[in-house]
Amino acid sequence: MFVAGIDGCRDGWIAFKVDLTSLGTLVELIDLPSILRNKPDDIAILAIDIPIGLLEGPRACDKAARKLLGQPRGSSVFPAPCRAALEAQTYAEGSEINRQKTTRGLSQQAWGIAPKIKQVDDAITSECQRWAFEVHPEVCFWALAGERPMAHGKKTKAGVSERLDLLRPVFPDIERHMQNRRANVGRDDLLDAAVAAWTASRIFKGEAQRVSESEWDANGLETTIWY
Repeated sequence: MFVAGIDGCRDGWIAFKVDLTSLGTLVELIDLPSILRNKPDDIAILAIDIPIGLLEGPRACDKAARKLLGQPRGSSVFPAPCRAALEAQTYAEGSEINRQKTTRGLSQQAWGIAPKIKQVDDAITSECQRWAFEVHPEVCFWALAGERPMAHGKKTKAGVSERLDLLRPVFPDIERHMQNRRANVGRDDLLDAAVAAWTASRIFKGEAQRVSESEWDANGLETTIWY
């Protein structure tokens, strides 16, 4: 059995897997929508860096995560789009739909990952949420650092070093995974997946917490962020 942290990348979805018996780790690309539709027997917990549960208005968990992180890291937690906006073909169309439904347009960041949000939203069910949970990497790093937000952006050299320093004691082979990652997997993608895997382990052990009380969307999906 394994737990895994999942992050989107240019090649699809990257999984940082942790074997619950040996504590060995493995990094690989996965077909996340297929896994959500047909759970493999060897999965215990998935911690996924993507909004799960979409409301026609602000999500309490997004607000809480931004407040918890403060600035500038809080800006990495952008408002999730409403479900209808995911059907749009252009950013302008999607932003207008979101404005009509929620009174607010879409951020470029939200539109940039809209296809991945839709992949998960189309596949996930409330039953999946017994083993598939939403996380945000910056909140996970905040928790791993003793409730301290990261000082540097994740794409900077200092930011990569800062996050690696936190992950080495947890995953001693993180450097090997960084060196051997695929060309279309960014350094930040791998680090985000790794810290999500740390949270997946916490969820499995019953140690994880939520940034806010849960809400539920029109599809019955629970909306909260775990760390």
